[in-house]
Amino acid sequence: MDTMKAVRKTREGPGLELTSAPVPVPQSHEVLVKVKACSLCGTDVHIYNWEHPWSEGRITPPRIIGHEVCGQVVKVGREVTLVREGDLVSAESHIFDGKCMQCRMGNMHICQNLKFFGVDVDGFFAEYAVIPETNVWKNPPDMPVEIATLQESIGNSVYTVFSHDVTAKTVAVFGGGPTAQFAIGILRAAGAASIIVVAGSMLHLDLAKKMGADVVINRHERDPVETIMELTDNQGTDVFFEMSGSGTALAQGLKALRPRGSASVLGLPTKDVCIDMAKDFVMKDITVRGIYGRKIWDTWLTTSRLLLSGKFDPSPLITHRLRLDDFEKGFEAMISGDAGKVVMFP
Repeated sequence: MDTMKAVRKTREGPGLELTSAPVPVPQSHEVLVKVKACSLCGTDVHIYNWEHPWSEGRITPPRIIGHEVCGQVVKVGREVTLVREGDLVSAESHIFDGKCMQCRMGNMHICQNLKFFGVDVDGFFAEYAVIPETNVWKNPPDMPVEIATLQESIGNSVYTVFSHDVTAKTVAVFGGGPTAQFAIGILRAAGAASIIVVAGSMLHLDLAKKMGADVVINRHERDPVETIMELTDNQGTDVFFEMSGSGTALAQGLKALRPRGSASVLGLPTKDVCIDMAKDFVMKDITVRGIYGRKIWDTWLTTSRLLLSGKFDPSPLITHRLRLDDFEKGFEAMISGDAGKVVMFP
């Protein structure tokens, strides 16, 4: 086969197209995979809508998009030794150079010359794709492909949750998207004492309950800070995770965090955020971490073990299973907010 189906950004501006593209040829250090499943992320929506910073000035069309994948290896380059034909693999979406100071310090996820599948190089919304051996993660052969493709996204949540001690702690999660929902299930598996979730849609609130939340707060109906303080006997939560990208959520979560508490911020605000640094940050003596991507490969190992243990099940979050040809339906659901995770099958 010389050509394949692929979802591409063919020109600058909103929209994507299902087109015919050449089947890529793996170089000596790459593997060719037949894509079994791929899943949508918020970044893909930004690219679809042609929003800064993931599109305009960054992507040079034509570009096959998508960075979450599960595929079967069909060909390996002559220098590849980690996997062989027939193996089921996923991909770390951050392409690191392995040479910069951050990589040498073991921080490949914040490589100084980082590139991304589906943004800087062709991605995985296609029938076939190539992956550098350094970005390949080998899956158990019996792992369901629709779960295997989620591991890249789950890794964000794993990295966030385990950035602090959450066992027997009261934890507030602000956000209702997939990374927040994954975090709820991981918190439950990690032994959090109480999981309080703040979200804004009935779908997200319902999914949060399915994933193991103890309390869900509809931010449109109740003041999150007042409600959390009531629930915690006016003490506040031990840990707070901001996973929505909302400046309001960040400010509220910090106000509802107890003195000497811990917070991690994964959400990416699109504009400057205003918080009360004196009262809610410095004078409370709190610990705050920024979380980016996943710790390569530590987080992948933790994610795989969580899935294999059976203590964490992300499947309730898969709200849409579609053929690649129907990708528009997936983007429509994501843009409308009427979706958890959208998985596509080429």
